Amino acid sequence: MTNCPPNESGRPWETWAISTPPGLADGSSLIYNRTVEVHRTITQAAETPAVGETGYSGEEATTTPGPGVEGEQVLYTNITCAISPKAAGRAKGPLPADLVYKTSWTIAVPLGAIPEHGVRDRDILVDDEGYRYSVGAAGWTALGWNLECIRLEA
Repeated sequence: MTNCPPNESGRPWETWAISTPPGLADGSSLIYNRTVEVHRTITQAAETPAVGETGYSGEEATTTPGPGVEGEQVLYTNITCAISPKAAGRAKGPLPADLVYKTSWTIAVPLGAIPEHGVRDRDILVDDEGYRYSVGAAGWTALGWNLECIRLEA
């Protein structure tokens, strides 16, 4: 048996079957088809005047934005990734809109796109559609990052 000649047998599916799959001819990726930016909130650590009197070093509402969006520092831009829902929110109350927890999302970033210690918990990811995600667990694997996130909503 020989290889199928392209479109000489009168079967048009052969031409499609041996052609380059969509998305590969232009250099795009079928697996990592989205992009994100990585932001980190700028915190203000206060000086400690005496033992036991520590200042607050968490997030604060500011009226003057920093170099990123509203006091966030932009660490990485145009990072290719795959975004997929992991678990849907579960209703507990009498109404279908009563959720116990938010939907969690897994954002997979390929090896080499972000360095090994480049993402931390509580970093903010902004995707190409404008959605914002908070990193709950940043897991580094041999294939890249697995970031478990929740979507931030107003």
